[in-house]
Amino acid sequence: MTHLLMRRLAPLAVLAAAALATQAQAATQAVQFNVLNATATLPAPLLAGDSLVLDTLVTTQTGALLQTINFTVGASVGNLGGQAVWEIDTATGTGPRLIGVNIDIFNNSTNALVTSDVFAGTLGGFAVSTFASAIAPGSYRLVATGTGVRDSVLDVTLNFTAAVVPEPATYAMMLAGLGLAGLMARRRRG
Repeated sequence: MTHLLMRRLAPLAVLAAAALATQAQAATQAVQFNVLNATATLPAPLLAGDSLVLDTLVTTQTGALLQTINFTVGASVGNLGGQAVWEIDTATGTGPRLIGVNIDIFNNSTNALVTSDVFAGTLGGFAVSTFASAIAPGSYRLVATGTGVRDSVLDVTLNFTAAVVPEPATYAMMLAGLGLAGLMARRRRG
């Protein structure tokens, strides 16, 4: 009896293992700006495991910073996290100095603010902030503002992750439990 049940459940176990093994390769979509005011649109949607990277190095301008990246979030995404780092050399120094930085993410459909960076502190001439928020599939824009006093250096990384899903071990336990329940039910009838 047990042998027959195992033969019937074997194809299900193979299908479950195959489904768990086929996960998409993570991609990084990078945008590089060398001017204070710029806009870009990412061509492909960001999926779970993907990253959006903004890399700014401006050496020819000072003044107001306004950089925008339009992007789409795919169906597999449920959360975003990340960080921003910008150089803030001293007021009397000669190195890059970017001040008053604010980074927001807006929903393009509703123009609602989804999340803003949270300032985490400074370390060795760099300011650091972080992001953590739920996000749904749709169209969004990242907006970075500030003032470039001298050269401007700004790096932002957003990482997109799936909504909470059970781990593979959970699926294995679920399949084992279903098999055990089927076996018990069959014994009761027999």
